[in-house]
Amino acid sequence: MKLRHEELISGLLGPGSLFEGKILFEGTLRIDGKVSGEILCRNEQPSTVIITEDAVVEANIIADHVIVSGILSGNIKAIEKLELIAPGRVEGLVYTSDLSIQDGALFQGECVMIRQFSNEDKRIIKREGFYDIHHKHMLTIRQESILAPSAN
Repeated sequence: MKLRHEELISGLLGPGSLFEGKILFEGTLRIDGKVSGEILCRNEQPSTVIITEDAVVEANIIADHVIVSGILSGNIKAIEKLELIAPGRVEGLVYTSDLSIQDGALFQGECVMIRQFSNEDKRIIKREGFYDIHHKHMLTIRQESILAPSAN
């Protein structure tokens, strides 16, 4: 995987490594090993998480850009973009402005598109908990369906 100049790696979890817990990072984090827990970037700087083909990740992730060619199970807030690259696999709840799935990659879960949100709303989503925002989204959908005039 070739990185652009602005995506220089600022954190690396190498092959054969195992991490359990919370990772707080800035910039670009590359994962080649196994992670269980949380991967969070909540600052205002652009952030990228790269999960390589050999990586296995069971974690909730918050970042601007998430690239997956390995296995990822968890909830994801990829505020700007989520890219699934073959043979990558993602299972979970996703919030993103842009979802790209290459032939041969697999997505199993639910995706909430936030493209129409303002930059301020996206910053708020980046800070909120996964279950709080999902619960609010489901309540809004239910209210809209209850308030909508029936088709009868």
